[in-house]
Amino acid sequence: MPPFQYLPYVLPLIIAVLTPGILAFYAWRHRRTPGAKSFALMMVALCIWSAGYTLELLSGANLSLKVFWASGKYLGVVLAPLAWFTLAVEYTGRETWLTPRRLVLLSIVPLLTFILAMTNGVHNLVWSQEQVVAAGPFLALKVAFGPWFWVHTAYSYLLLLLGAILIVQALLHRPHLYQGQMTGLLLALATPWLGNAVSIFGLNPIPDLDLTPLAFTVTGLMLAWSLFRFRLLNLAPVARETVVESMSDGMIVLDMQAQVVDINPAAQQMIGVPASQAIGRSAAEVFGARPDLVERYRHVTDARDEIEADGEYYELRLSPLKNRRDIVIGRVVILRNITERKQVETALALARDQALEASRLKSELMSRVSHELRTPLGIILGYAEMLRYGSHSQLDEWQQKAVGEIIDSTNGLTGLVNELLDQIQLDARAVKLRIEPFAPHELLRKVEGQMAILAHNKGLGFITTLAPDLPATLSGDEARLRQILINLIGNAIKFTRTGTIRTRLYCPDAEHWAMEVTDTGLGIPKEAQQYIFEPFRQVDGSITREHGGTGLGLSIVKHLTDLLGGQVILESEIGQGSTFTVVLPLAVDICSNPTTEQYKL
Repeated sequence: MPPFQYLPYVLPLIIAVLTPGILAFYAWRHRRTPGAKSFALMMVALCIWSAGYTLELLSGANLSLKVFWASGKYLGVVLAPLAWFTLAVEYTGRETWLTPRRLVLLSIVPLLTFILAMTNGVHNLVWSQEQVVAAGPFLALKVAFGPWFWVHTAYSYLLLLLGAILIVQALLHRPHLYQGQMTGLLLALATPWLGNAVSIFGLNPIPDLDLTPLAFTVTGLMLAWSLFRFRLLNLAPVARETVVESMSDGMIVLDMQAQVVDINPAAQQMIGVPASQAIGRSAAEVFGARPDLVERYRHVTDARDEIEADGEYYELRLSPLKNRRDIVIGRVVILRNITERKQVETALALARDQALEASRLKSELMSRVSHELRTPLGIILGYAEMLRYGSHSQLDEWQQKAVGEIIDSTNGLTGLVNELLDQIQLDARAVKLRIEPFAPHELLRKVEGQMAILAHNKGLGFITTLAPDLPATLSGDEARLRQILINLIGNAIKFTRTGTIRTRLYCPDAEHWAMEVTDTGLGIPKEAQQYIFEPFRQVDGSITREHGGTGLGLSIVKHLTDLLGGQVILESEIGQGSTFTVVLPLAVDICSNPTTEQYKL
């Protein structure tokens, strides 16, 4: 145990032992990070080296004990340069170079050196002439270096130099994000080896005292600072190599003076400038062909835009680059080639415009044809009615039947023309609602007067129900509501062979009123219910061929209901008939439990 007054001199040695040990433990916990295992090995080597030399100094005048610790510390002495070199290789993304065979070859000299150090008393190839001398406050071991010591020294310094070259190369080509890491790593490793060189070559102000372990105190503190300040093991440059270098988007990093400090291969290809000619130059020089872009974004730190260059289209994203203190230290430019996407968008826009124009022309043609048909159809219907009622002469039974078929066909064709015109107006959003007060019972009476005869002619029952607590006056477009009911009832009559058509107006709740049409017809298949409200869509098969129709009636019902702010609900099963319910908003809270008043034909 040294005297108490030695403590100020021993304390740095203790720190030099503890700090690498703690860092080794921390690095081992992050051993999956590239370079972490080599970093941990290097810290263990420095810890062994410092511990061995500390025990050597504290051995007092015991020469044999000093020689023992001097030999033991060589385990750390030979491992440190090798671990440094492997760390530099892995840290700069060249770990594939470290094959098992190469690691074995690299370990030959360190292994031989350690063996020779442990057996030095036999051959004296590492050192000789051991003696204890005063070195400041300590008694140090003084030796004369042997020939193998210089072989080991040359080999160690070669590994240190090669590792430093790799780090410096990476430092020159890395963005500012990694420069703090690498600078800290270089300075931390340079300090002890500088002390080692001073001791070996006799430049030490305190002769015979090895400054290398003492310098490890500085090394440990600097590595700790680099580890926690720059997250040395959390963000290795290999991550940048893997992600940035292989990404298809171009990336350019600018500093606060708008100089290029980094550029990935994709960006080099996009702008046609290699990294050797871009890095270190101003953005104005690199983008000399597009001074307008440089000027546009000169003072912009955050932007997203689309630009065109040489027939190619790019999405440009400009983001601020901040340090850990959230201070802007530069800008990151991301370029993505969107030429193919723009071509697709242009083609789609052209196709859309062509489709809209074709639809407009179709609608215009259908509208003109429909309008042109209405006049002659009206004339045909008028003359047929005149013939039916004998305005010229009395018709016999066969003639009456023929005139009746003319009238029925003309009415059917007129209905088709009207449906086409309605659908055209709905598609063009040209339908304007006339919201006015109307009486629900009058609406039902008019519809009943028009549709009951059609049901009667087909042998069907026709029942209308009006809930008495339905408001006497509602607000809406009576003409469009009547059109909805006529379409639904007409559709029900068309597809019902026997039974009854029921129409009901009621309040399903306090906020809505509804028009419900129920038939006992054929029913609609589940799969057809998904598209039955689309224009020109009908239930497939013999049903539609038997009953005809254009497939526009339900589409018009759906469109008009949407315009009125309501919804259409369909309930149907094959062979059980169908129920169409149009639910519309009711502004007045007036509904109660309805009683039923029926009108039966």
